Amino acid sequence: MEVGARALDVLPLLQERVASLTGGRDRRGGPIIWFPAHSRRDRVAPDDYRRLLHYLISIPSDTARSHGFTILIDMRGSAWAAIKPILKVLQEHFSSSVHQALVVKPDNFWQKQRTTIGAHKYKFETTMISLEALPKVIDTSQLTPDLDGTLQYDHAQWIDLRLALEELMWQAGELLDRLDDLQEDVARADFADDVTGARRAIDAHADINKRLAKIPVDELEAQGERVVQRLETAAAACAEASGGGAAEAAFHCGSPAALRAQLSAVRSAHAHAHKLWQHKKMQLDQCFQLRLFEQDCEKMLEWIVNHRTAFLATYVEIGRSCAAAKRLQEEHARFAAACTGGGRPSVARVTAAARRLADKRHYAEPQITALAHRLERAYKQLSAGLEERSAVLSLSVVFHHKAEAYAGAVGGWGAQCAVALQLAAGGPGAPPCSDPRALEQHAQRHRQLYEHMCQAYTEVHSTSKKLLYQLDHLVQVCHQTDPADMNEGSVSSAGGSGGDPAADYSSGANHVLAVIHQILGHHRALESRYHQARLKLHQRLALLLYKEDCRQVLDWLGNHGEKFLIKNTGIGRNLHKARMYQKSHEHFENVAQNTYTNAEKLLSAAEELARSGECEAEEVLGVARELEAHVAAFAARVDRRRRRLDLAVLLYTHEKELLQWLETLRGGGGGGSASTSDESPEAARRALEQCAQHRAASLDACAATIAHGEALLQDLRYVMHNY
Repeated sequence: MEVGARALDVLPLLQERVASLTGGRDRRGGPIIWFPAHSRRDRVAPDDYRRLLHYLISIPSDTARSHGFTILIDMRGSAWAAIKPILKVLQEHFSSSVHQALVVKPDNFWQKQRTTIGAHKYKFETTMISLEALPKVIDTSQLTPDLDGTLQYDHAQWIDLRLALEELMWQAGELLDRLDDLQEDVARADFADDVTGARRAIDAHADINKRLAKIPVDELEAQGERVVQRLETAAAACAEASGGGAAEAAFHCGSPAALRAQLSAVRSAHAHAHKLWQHKKMQLDQCFQLRLFEQDCEKMLEWIVNHRTAFLATYVEIGRSCAAAKRLQEEHARFAAACTGGGRPSVARVTAAARRLADKRHYAEPQITALAHRLERAYKQLSAGLEERSAVLSLSVVFHHKAEAYAGAVGGWGAQCAVALQLAAGGPGAPPCSDPRALEQHAQRHRQLYEHMCQAYTEVHSTSKKLLYQLDHLVQVCHQTDPADMNEGSVSSAGGSGGDPAADYSSGANHVLAVIHQILGHHRALESRYHQARLKLHQRLALLLYKEDCRQVLDWLGNHGEKFLIKNTGIGRNLHKARMYQKSHEHFENVAQNTYTNAEKLLSAAEELARSGECEAEEVLGVARELEAHVAAFAARVDRRRRRLDLAVLLYTHEKELLQWLETLRGGGGGGSASTSDESPEAARRALEQCAQHRAASLDACAATIAHGEALLQDLRYVMHNY
């Protein structure tokens, strides 16, 4: 389908009134395209219908087109064969834009024609309708007088207005294209690299202004106002002739507001192009100032490069001793002072000039600012390198001082470790320490020695890490290159050193790593000697403490337990005394139970000490076996005395029961006294049996009591023999 169709393209078809856009609308609000009665329809080709419909459908607004078009075909005076090409073109090319097709038939249609419309063949509704029924679908105010309507439509006037409107819109488009070309010419004006080139650019820019002045914007606006006036007059006449019912019918010819908007766009584009020209003129005038500023920056950057080259020649040297590091520190301080005093004021002057140009709204303000920033970055990189090396040399002085101090103290620390080992394990002519408190004090001093030794090593190692990190940071700072500084002549040379960062770092770090490896070797040897002495000290101290705990248990057994057993050998002369001794012994057993518990803990501790290696296994287990033997022997004597007291209480209890039984018999009591009232032989027999049972039980009780007494006597004889 054609794009941007004009009335000139289909002017013959319009003049023959093949179809018209009258401005009428159906009851839905959809625009109407009218095919008036035409006797020469059979001579119109389908492609002509397509081009004409494409043009007419493109005229209404998007809102009007969204309702869908109503195609009104006046069939009066035509045969059905002349109508079918119109419907076919609508079906094949414009079915999405058409809502319905209304075919106005003659009154005698059904008598003269027997052909029917196949409505199912079309994607839009197709209806045969009589002229009398047409107002039911379309209001008469939207129909022309040819269809018994009241809508006033002048086809010749419509064609003239469309031709004038489209010609004006085409001229406006041409002027907009010319203005776009001029704006592109203004935008393409390059800035020269020198003064001569800048002057040539100014002359070329003046020619653009002459071309801009020749654009006939005023003439176009005058012509546009005349066309707008004609459109408004035609719309008012149409509305008046239609009785006010077609006040919105002028849309079919053209919108005055759209035309004014196009003219306004031309005026705005012309003003914008002139504004761009003036702005570019100001930029070209400022070009010379920019070149002078760039020259000053280049000189300053060259100065920075020279000093940076001198700095990078020796920037990774950190010295091989504390004295050498201090000498380098003093030399660097003098060089840094010279760079700061000579470079900072010059850089400040250049950056101040950049700020003045920026305050005047220089066209190249971003470029000037970027160049000033690159200069500041180059100087800051030099300053940062100087500061980083100052920090590196300060750390180098501290590192070498601490490393030399550590190396000087290695001999004394080794001697102290040897003394601690001799105290724990003994030596030629010197037995190991036997005092737990003194040994514990030696172990504490040994730990303090290790802490002091580790602290000294940690300080050296920590300082070395800081030094290596600072040295790496120095190398990175001195080798970093800002991507914005690349390909900028001397600016790029100010951004990097051109050397190998890894090689520079290695040259400064190798000495530090060598010193650290030497210190680490000393420290590992000292740690080995320390741990050997610490192990011996702990083993010796653990054994002494274990022996002390065992001695306390044995002391209690000897001073309290044995004395109690020796002192309390009696069993009492009666039941009351025996029970008193029994309770006293139970209390003693409860007290001794704590000692048993402590002994069990010591035996378990001995196994743990032997298994963990904190003490010599044979020595600590020998002490444990001795303790276990003493405790077992003591516990056996305690148990024997408890059994002896239990036997005495049982003996005295049986004795008391027998004596009470005898007293009962002597008093005439017993089992037979209850049956004296019964003098029968059977009662006598039962009494005799009961007496026999009592006699047997008494004899058994006496025998058991005698056995208890003999066992008790035997145990007492054993006690007397052993104590």
